Amino acid sequence: MKPLLIVFLFLFLWDPVLTGLNPLSSEMHTKCYKNGICRLECYQSEMIVAYCKFQLECCVAGNPPP
Repeated sequence: MKPLLIVFLFLFLWDPVLTGLNPLSSEMHTKCYKNGICRLECYQSEMIVAYCKFQLECCVAGNPPP
């Protein structure tokens, strides 16, 4: 029973430990080209104008001119 409890605690506490080590956490929602925001995927109301680090998309609201 104790090993099972230790495994559950380890899995529960592991995610907060990795958030600081995750390279995407510092790149997500940062400003990018033409006042855009880096995201994993743009919303339908947004347009991709560039790519950020780690293959994130630079999204701008609306339909900006080219």
